[in-house]
Amino acid sequence: MENTTTIKMGKDDTLRMASIHDFGKNDNKGNGSASGTSSNAPNAAATVTQVPSKSNGNGQEDGDMDLLVNYNELAKKGEFSEALFRDVQIMQVLSVLASKNKPNALLTGDAGVGKTQIVEEIARRLVDDDPIVNGILKGVTLYELPLGKIVSGSSFVGQLEEKLYQIIDFAQNPKNKAIIFIDEIHQIMGSSESNPTYNKLAQILKPALGRGHLRVIGATTTQEAVTFLSDPAFSRRWSEVQVPELSPEQTAEIVLNIRNAFQKHHNVILPDNVIEQAVAIGDEFKQYGSHRPDSTITLIDKAMADARIKRIKLQEEAKSNPSLQYIITAQPRPVINVKQLKQSALSLLTGDEQMFEQNADLLENKLDTQIIGQETAKTAVVDAVKRLGLRLIKRKRPVSFLFAGPSGTGKTEIAKQMTEAVFGSKERMVYINMSEFSNSASMTRIIGSSAGYVGSDSKQELPFDTLENNPYQVVLLDEFEKAHTEVQRFFMQALDEGTVKTNRNKEIDFSRTIIIATTNAGVIDLTKRSVGFMQEEEPERSNEDIIRILQASFDTELLNRFEKLIAFTPIKKEDYTKILAVKYNELIEEAQTNRKDLLLTPDHIDIDQALQNDKLCELAEQSYTPASNGRPAERTIREYIENTIMEDTNVTQFDLL
Repeated sequence: MENTTTIKMGKDDTLRMASIHDFGKNDNKGNGSASGTSSNAPNAAATVTQVPSKSNGNGQEDGDMDLLVNYNELAKKGEFSEALFRDVQIMQVLSVLASKNKPNALLTGDAGVGKTQIVEEIARRLVDDDPIVNGILKGVTLYELPLGKIVSGSSFVGQLEEKLYQIIDFAQNPKNKAIIFIDEIHQIMGSSESNPTYNKLAQILKPALGRGHLRVIGATTTQEAVTFLSDPAFSRRWSEVQVPELSPEQTAEIVLNIRNAFQKHHNVILPDNVIEQAVAIGDEFKQYGSHRPDSTITLIDKAMADARIKRIKLQEEAKSNPSLQYIITAQPRPVINVKQLKQSALSLLTGDEQMFEQNADLLENKLDTQIIGQETAKTAVVDAVKRLGLRLIKRKRPVSFLFAGPSGTGKTEIAKQMTEAVFGSKERMVYINMSEFSNSASMTRIIGSSAGYVGSDSKQELPFDTLENNPYQVVLLDEFEKAHTEVQRFFMQALDEGTVKTNRNKEIDFSRTIIIATTNAGVIDLTKRSVGFMQEEEPERSNEDIIRILQASFDTELLNRFEKLIAFTPIKKEDYTKILAVKYNELIEEAQTNRKDLLLTPDHIDIDQALQNDKLCELAEQSYTPASNGRPAERTIREYIENTIMEDTNVTQFDLL
């Protein structure tokens, strides 16, 4: 919780002075700790500088508004840790600030790379008498201007402008030797309609930035910088300094340096051999848009906090169950391991600690018992899951399949079984009925309306918003051929690049999904047998054969984006009889759970013995049609069981087969 202090400024004026937080910095003062992202000490009260209106006779001036946070004072208190691997960017910022005209530096980079910490490091070096920094900025004080403080309390016309003009006058006064730092500076840009309050700030700053008397450091993300620099009159007043993402090796060294502070804070141990793996796990399970080192540091902080909470719970349980005390005695301080890191990473990403792994053996067993026939498809799917489980390379695009074949041949069922085997639950599936996107206008239901069009400001959930909270899912695109060409091409980018941008300026991350598209296109050609008297087996189609057949319904470049194209074959009557047995087993298990007062026998049928069961053969004879394949099986079995029970509702035992 943020600490605040209320300062009485006059009869009717009060000021709420926000504290600046720097996690673990006090714990690690003097230990040479480093962090790649901006963070401050937990209990440190921020030094807030008064923006002047009258001179106090000491070179600086005082007034009746406190809006600036003094970074030099915070650095003197040891609340900024050393920023490693940022010397190049610091020198670039110093070079810009030393310019005679337009000495304004704009730090740009992805979220979490440590832009704010570069400014903190400059302040730290200033107070530590670093010869290079002091050679350029001797006697200078760095101040942060939180934009919220400018806007807050400016309810009357002219108040906001007056506050900003006072800050500009203060910063331009040579006696004050001030440099202003504005984080998230992109907020001051935008149309007057969408951002009228902050837009005023930009218009006031424009002339001041161009004179050279005002020195400003701004920080914004690479994406937001595009909008920020879209105004030529504004962009020419800035010199951009790009802040790249740190490498895994650099991130590991940073974690090693800040480890003591985190261990002291949480009273938890982070072993050396876990740090390198923590970086890899942070990369694998990070939220899309987050970057090193922040993604790794956040993960370690979360894992240690989780371990700390579990230890407190264990200590409470040990009070009533002394046998648990030996665990605490054997390991006084919890030790973080790889499994705990993964659980914490999943919790951060999905809100669920449930572990999942690519279980190819489970999938193979499920497919053998649940899917009859389709040996080529089952082999291809199991093989893909085995390759996925190797984790040899970081995935940059989704695993993708195009299942082509007649309705009722098991395409959707294989997708469901794959979801459970790979991600641990059948609920981790995004199902899209592509027949609902049959015209070009339906694209807005996937990526939202363009700015200025009807619905552009709608907050309605889009189909793939769920991937933002949990990208580890199967995306099932059912009846893909019925989607409009423009919609199909949208997924071509997802298959190729792994990400797609919506009209709401968000990027959908498909790189960790499995995309399965199903289609009935080309059914006649796909199911043709080769000419020959001895042709018993269904033909095995290569990717090239399937592409040739499906070219009438899809663009060739789209088909080439799928990693594997699989042709599903029609269901023969013998296989249909076995499917009846599969459905019987499923329905009996559910029925016995819901109606414990009934005894239904047999409770299970051996699939391999289905052809020897007269009743199943009779039901197959009555319900099988080549055009429907296996689709009528579940309905047939359910109606048969229901009809048998309804014949005599007073009976509680039924011999069904």
